[in-house]
Amino acid sequence: MPITPTTFFKAQDQIVLDMMTQLVAAIPDAHTDDDGILSIIFNVEGGQLETLYLANQLLLQDMFITTASNEALQRHGEEYGVPIKDGTYGSGSLMFTGDGNTYIPVGTEVGYDPGNGLDVIYFNTTSDGTIPNPGTPTAPVAADGGAGTLAAGLYEYAITFQTPTGETLVGAASNALALAASHAVNLTAIPLGGPGTTARNVYQRINGGAWAKVTTTTVVNALNNNTATTVTIGSGAQTLGGVDPTFDSAHSVYVNGIAQEPGVDGNAAVGTITVLTNAPGSLTSVTNPIAFTGGTEPEDTNTYRARLLQWVQNPQTGSPADLKAWAEAVAGVESATVFTNTPAAGSVTVRISGPGGSIPSSQVISDVQTALAAQDLANITIIVAAFTAVPTNITVDVTTSGTYQLADVTAAVQTAITNYINTLAVGGTLYISGIIDSVFGLAGIQDVVVTTPTTNQTTAADSKRTPGTISVT
Repeated sequence: MPITPTTFFKAQDQIVLDMMTQLVAAIPDAHTDDDGILSIIFNVEGGQLETLYLANQLLLQDMFITTASNEALQRHGEEYGVPIKDGTYGSGSLMFTGDGNTYIPVGTEVGYDPGNGLDVIYFNTTSDGTIPNPGTPTAPVAADGGAGTLAAGLYEYAITFQTPTGETLVGAASNALALAASHAVNLTAIPLGGPGTTARNVYQRINGGAWAKVTTTTVVNALNNNTATTVTIGSGAQTLGGVDPTFDSAHSVYVNGIAQEPGVDGNAAVGTITVLTNAPGSLTSVTNPIAFTGGTEPEDTNTYRARLLQWVQNPQTGSPADLKAWAEAVAGVESATVFTNTPAAGSVTVRISGPGGSIPSSQVISDVQTALAAQDLANITIIVAAFTAVPTNITVDVTTSGTYQLADVTAAVQTAITNYINTLAVGGTLYISGIIDSVFGLAGIQDVVVTTPTTNQTTAADSKRTPGTISVT
């Protein structure tokens, strides 16, 4: 039979009433008006006793995992060696631009503003870097190179400097060279770039038209360095590429960065980290060319409470349930599936998935391997691995209700099916009924029929279903 929670708490009004009742029972003519000394004393004492009752009630609740506050719950977990899972930090690459030779130290702070009234999300660099300083290209000198393949016209040339991150604007134009048909150009005095320059590019302009990049293989190869100062253009078939750069991408550098706080807020979308909050003043901009990933939320109290209860109630003998619990206790692991006697007797394979059913990083896999090895289970070989993703296309035919149209429900249906697929375990079967259950009951849905696939989809032990194309008709 269920246990009825014991309540020790009494409010101040009830405490004062009980004290007055007992007083009158002992001294019937006692003065109990609100302005009396006894009433004032009882109210003061009642306030103090209410605090004691409350503290006693909280202490009772904190004694048990099922009712403990978050802080007390974590203390219970520490006693059992089952700490709450901290969140993980979003990380990625940052591109800084600014004055050449600007040094960007580890710990440089940047951020992005969500624009929804929330605080700026901050990030720090975890590696340092120095912005290249190639400088501004000076003008080369153009001269007639004799027989060649160029058409007649008025030719001008300009140079850009190449660094690991990009290209400068075109520099000063060379002298204008009037060239006869079927001639070549000898380009000399090609400038050398400053620190960080890895190559030079040649741009050509004919009769005052637009600049075009000379992409002839011999020309590109000749200047794929920062030493050569001459090149012949038009000695063979000429090829031209794109127009000249519209912005200087050479004075920039990539460094690694990480969010200051754990959580999904650190998974910044491409191009959203643009605020220089605590960085060298000679920097002009920052951005993240790729999305930051890997950020997960700290374990919430209810999830942790359930996991800790499961741990305490489990005999902890190294069973599959233990391995699952130990693996899922590692930050960055959402679920773990245990395959005994795999790939051979005496061994076990633990396949894990990350947040939202994603493939975990190599670091998370390593962390789980270390955590399981620390249990020192005798005569068991433990293999920790991710899974092979099996993208699965789903097509559902929905009947809407009321005033809802297909466009009104499509996004919600796709999200619901995606969430269902992501919750499937490694080796888990995708059920038609599971797809229907995930959609049925959504606002605006009267009925749903799964047209693809037509049967339940089993999955190999080393694989996991992931969302493919979700079509709603």
